[in-house]
Amino acid sequence: MAQAEESTAAGPAGRTPFQILGDALDTLAESGTLDEARRPGAEFLAWSAVHGLAALLVDGPLRGLAAGQVRA
Repeated sequence: MAQAEESTAAGPAGRTPFQILGDALDTLAESGTLDEARRPGAEFLAWSAVHGLAALLVDGPLRGLAAGQVRA
């Protein structure tokens, strides 16, 4: 996790994409949209799901999908 929070990966607001994801999940839990019991570690599940989909779309078997299919 240390690499995901390195200041060299931070954007103009001083937060890394991984930290921003964590902040968003915290907000969802605080608002009751995300069950607080499911919050711990949720950033790892979300990050890996998006990374996996991206890998399938860029280099994997889904790379030939039309843009409309990718957006859906």
